[in-house]
Amino acid sequence: MNPNFLFPVGLVLGLVLMGLTGASKPFARIDLWLDNHDAPVTAQANAQSPVIDCLNRVDVHWRVAYALYQRPQNPADPTGAWEANQHDFNDNGPWNVGYVQKDICSAKISEKLNLLQYDKPISLMADRYVQALQRVTPLTEQINFYRERFFSSRTYDFAPAVASQFKLKADDYLEASTVLKQRVETLDLEQRRQQIKLLETRLGKDIHWYLLAYMIQAKDTLNLVSEGVKNRSLTPQALAKTTEDLQRAWDSGQPFLRPQFAQSDRDKVPIYLYSEIARPTQQYLKALGTLHKDWQNKAQPQRLSDDFYTVTRSYDALISYYNRLARAEY
Repeated sequence: MNPNFLFPVGLVLGLVLMGLTGASKPFARIDLWLDNHDAPVTAQANAQSPVIDCLNRVDVHWRVAYALYQRPQNPADPTGAWEANQHDFNDNGPWNVGYVQKDICSAKISEKLNLLQYDKPISLMADRYVQALQRVTPLTEQINFYRERFFSSRTYDFAPAVASQFKLKADDYLEASTVLKQRVETLDLEQRRQQIKLLETRLGKDIHWYLLAYMIQAKDTLNLVSEGVKNRSLTPQALAKTTEDLQRAWDSGQPFLRPQFAQSDRDKVPIYLYSEIARPTQQYLKALGTLHKDWQNKAQPQRLSDDFYTVTRSYDALISYYNRLARAEY
């Protein structure tokens, strides 16, 4: 056998054996090294991706289930649209969340962050989140927790003493989740802004660039509205402008969906993503438009509060669709 051939064969076999014996760190190191060779921001996004995957596939379902555990008919949605549109968040189905949680929400979600030594605070927040999730899980496993959202009434109640204990652990979980999500969203948006600059430098403003630009604008729009509501600084004019910017970002990518632009296999994934997020995109834009219209018509505060709730949930649905498809395709 050619001696030059033995080294790559031995390397592959060695990596396979490490994988079989559970040594994940060597794989993570190689993965991060390859991404860092492409660009530091690529390695940073890679290191953060296990945390984002855990939040997307577990935390969203957890919060929905807990909200309906507390009050089965969502108070901000008396029409029942919550139930009608629950499939917006069926990322592998809520009935699988328990299994997914054990697989992707372990202490290893901070492993790559620690290896890369990227943003120590998010590593600590991720560890705290996992610990809080593990503490509350034995209690959620006692009831049909993730299935609660499919029923109009609770299927099981805790005894009063256990319910009190559950609330304390649920509150701890929600606090850890909120802090982690805020940090993740800040870092993720920074990374996306760097990535879009790299895309433009390397490939110009192609379909990938416009899809990423739209998702950044979608997040910027939510941030502007949320901060404006929180600080009472949002105006109808600012709301109308950010909605127009979002519509413009969506429309800008549409010409690339025409057959003449699909010239390579590389374009098939963003074309597919564009088609699949079209409905939640229109729901998001409609929710923003309804909030603006009701505000202009001087609707009651509760109506405006419900409108804002619909805006945030519509954005969450858009992200749920995008993340599950991007995770499967990229």
